[in-house]
Amino acid sequence: MGLNKVVLWSLAGISGLALAGAATLPDAEAGRAERSGASYKVDASHSTVMFRLKHGGATNFYGRFNKIDVEKSTFSFDPENPSAGSFEFVIDNASVDTGNAGRDRHLRTADFFNVAQFPTTTFKSTSIEANEGDKFVLKGDLTLHGVTKPVEAELLWLGEGDFQGPLVAFEASFEFKRSEFGMTKYVASDGGDGGALGNNVGILISVEARPKG
Repeated sequence: MGLNKVVLWSLAGISGLALAGAATLPDAEAGRAERSGASYKVDASHSTVMFRLKHGGATNFYGRFNKIDVEKSTFSFDPENPSAGSFEFVIDNASVDTGNAGRDRHLRTADFFNVAQFPTTTFKSTSIEANEGDKFVLKGDLTLHGVTKPVEAELLWLGEGDFQGPLVAFEASFEFKRSEFGMTKYVASDGGDGGALGNNVGILISVEARPKG
């Protein structure tokens, strides 16, 4: 983020700004302290969960999940103190959406997500580390199809905004092999992406959230 540039028109203006800065400094410090412990609730109507995998060994095919469980999905984060943060997300597997109703019904069966037995996919962070700029390394446990495995995501902190109240936003992306979670339908014999459906799945989560309370 760039620093605001202030044009000082006179020595009197400099003095006035100095006094104003001294008066407002405690509030700024209080704001930073408040953000460091802030918890956020996901705004599902402005958040997206996308997935990507190969089809036929060539095409990058995309789909999404339309429902984030906002009662169970929450996070706390301060980019100045990332290690103190935490993330937890719960996705409704039955909300899978690829733009084709028949295919979506198939994805909900035991061939893939088996939503009757495994209705949700969850992620719970185990650590957060600074990387460079607004990028962070987010590690955690992914539970999918009844299997829990560690994953590592790149988290891009998009910052703070305001629309009908304060908000924050971030994006996180990671990949995993679906065969490691017991989802082996149409996976090539070599475990790669050359089969009818690829083994490597890319996930992109774009989240807008509001402070709790």
